[in-house]
Amino acid sequence: MSKFTYPVITIMMTLLILSACSKNQADEPKPVVPEKPGTKVSYAEVLQPLLQAKCAGCHAPGNRASTAWSFNGYTSVTGNADRIKQAVLVSKTMPIGGTLSATELQSIKDWFDQGMLQ
Repeated sequence: MSKFTYPVITIMMTLLILSACSKNQADEPKPVVPEKPGTKVSYAEVLQPLLQAKCAGCHAPGNRASTAWSFNGYTSVTGNADRIKQAVLVSKTMPIGGTLSATELQSIKDWFDQGMLQ
């Protein structure tokens, strides 16, 4: 065996182990999505758990997409409302590598339409 065999095997094993881990294996908060159309949608009850489950994996402070926008509570969400609406509701480019159900998308739209209740 060459002197490079063991380092290459070690690197490959490390990459394999790291790729097997995912944030989806952790217990994520389950968003509470209103079942009745027209129900008031609040940040605390609906949006915060939804953003925590679907966005914080990349957009929490210190994570890979936090330079674009950092999910850091109600103020950060309302301060970036136009960017979030564009990425999630209009162009549907977020979340990368994940999806939002029609009900989740409607809840986000309702929250914006209802004046971003806290």
